[in-house]
Amino acid sequence: MSESAEACFVAGYIRKEKKERLLHELTNPKKRYRGLDRFCHHAGELVDPARIALQGDDLYRQPAFQRFVAAHPGDCALLSPDPWLDGQTLPLPEAAALAFASADASILLGDGFSIVTSEAEKGGREHYLLIL
Repeated sequence: MSESAEACFVAGYIRKEKKERLLHELTNPKKRYRGLDRFCHHAGELVDPARIALQGDDLYRQPAFQRFVAAHPGDCALLSPDPWLDGQTLPLPEAAALAFASADASILLGDGFSIVTSEAEKGGREHYLLIL
């Protein structure tokens, strides 16, 4: 995963007061996993609420989300503490299916949008569709 993907994500979708620290963590190889892990547990506190287009623990089943995925079949970058997912570039429908099936948090970064899934916890997990 190039530094520019992390930088684009932080610049576009993270609250102003949280950007510097998260960017430092995501772009520092020694701190990257810690930054992703922290993001897993605090996604709701880190994402810019002005960018949230859709959210909920049932996001994948929401008709508006399904229409969005169908309308955006292009590639997106995956960021995740799960080493199997992290760094992949896949078409959005395939990337979303993998991200929602994984127990770890994930960030899908596409052209003008991002999809964030928090870590699976007792009681569910939050999902966000963020739009620039």
